[in-house]
Formats: sequence, structure tokens, C-alpha cells
Amino acid sequence: MATASGASDLSGSGAPPPGVGAQAAAAAEEEEREVVRVRVKKCESFLPPEFRSFAVDPQITSLDVLQHILIRAFDLSGKKNFGISYLGRDRLGQEVYLSLLSDWDLSTAFATASKPYLQLRVDIRPSEDSEYPVPPGALLWDPFTP
Repeated sequence: MATASGASDLSGSGAPPPGVGAQAAAAAEEEEREVVRVRVKKCESFLPPEFRSFAVDPQITSLDVLQHILIRAFDLSGKKNFGISYLGRDRLGQEVYLSLLSDWDLSTAFATASKPYLQLRVDIRPSEDSEYPVPPGALLWDPFTP
């Protein structure tokens, strides 16, 4: 069977074939990863932050699965109002926390921000029936209006 010697030489060396960009090579490498290490910081009001570490399989971990892992890791069963974000880079290269709102966001986090580990932040928001709810109209109250 005849093959192009250039293509067979490159495929044996582990280098991407000619014409394949760095993004495609990174995507191929990501597909091969079986485990992503995750470090999570939980922030809640004035309480000191809590930390947890675990590993997930990026091929089978959806946002719903990740939420259930975090609920169990931090015992959040009664606190359904929380947000998840990951430490990534903006267009200028600055580190910023980006929201995880969908499976697509999670796939992006796995692909772009998981080396050597994915850094997550869980922000607990006060629920409607919290101990210190904001009274209706409190934000609209003006002390100088009679």
C-alpha cells in the first residue's frame, strides 16, 4: 500500500499533520484527557471561604453533574441559589472568573482553563427566605423624602 512518506513520518512522531493549527492540536489533546483536576473555592457572605478538590471525567461530566457534585461536596442541599464560575482569561489575557451557565461553557472551561487544574468558584446567594431578607422597597427608600 502506498502512502505519502511525509504524512506517515509526522504521524509517527506525534506532531500534527501539515495544515492543522494549534487549536486543532489542542482540541485533539483535550479529547485524549480522561481526568481533569478541579479545585473549588466556596464564597458565602462574610464567612471564610471553604475549599474542595476532586477530579472529573470531562467526557461524561455535564453542568448538571458538576452542580450535583458541588452540592454534595459543600452540603448545599438547602441552598439552591448559587452560581459557579471558573478562572479563565479575557481577551487581554487578564485572569477573570467567567460564569458557567451551560454545558458549552463547561466544555470551554475544560478545553481552555483546566491545566494544571480547573479553578472554580461557588458563590452562595441569599435565598428569598433567608435569615436576613431585604424588605420590599428597601432599595428604593430615600431618607430625604418626607
